[in-house]
Amino acid sequence: REASNCPDVVVAENFDSSKFHSKQTVSYAKTDSLISNLPSQELQDFLIYSFSENRQKFDKFKTEFKKSKCQLNIELPAVKDENAWLTFCLGSNKQKGRPPTLTLLASMKYTTLIKALENLIEGFNRKEFTDLYGQWLYAILVCVEKPLLPETTSMLRILARNCSQRRETMATDDHLVSALNLIIIVVARYFSQADLI
Repeated sequence: REASNCPDVVVAENFDSSKFHSKQTVSYAKTDSLISNLPSQELQDFLIYSFSENRQKFDKFKTEFKKSKCQLNIELPAVKDENAWLTFCLGSNKQKGRPPTLTLLASMKYTTLIKALENLIEGFNRKEFTDLYGQWLYAILVCVEKPLLPETTSMLRILARNCSQRRETMATDDHLVSALNLIIIVVARYFSQADLI
């Protein structure tokens, strides 16, 4: 009864938000979109269609792989070891990177895949974006399950922003710009983050 007398929405008056600026951990420049020159709508539709097809093919492969009870004899890095994951996926001066094969992805637990994605996103600004980096990001995106958990949504949005920022540092004719655009489009359109574009 008492609650019915209260307004549905209350707005704080004379609220000073400046005291929270020092505690802000992430800030983004406000832009209208992540991609200034979007690929055509037709190309975007094709990319999303292809991505969806790849997800279906992977699901089918994973089901068959699980039925076969094959064991992949590859030692994965510790889940929380970001540097080990970056080396495992992308390589280092002493070790060659490993491509994201279907059997490798199908043999990984979902939580491990998401942690690998998190590690790749965390290392994004410290590593050069290469074809192999793009392959790993795309391959793991193919494995990401819907509906998204809030943490996964946040990671994907950070990934799209990182791709956008990296894209701005590259020549427009660089083939890696297309790979970055693809990741942004997949996050925005397939994973329903359309406000990003």
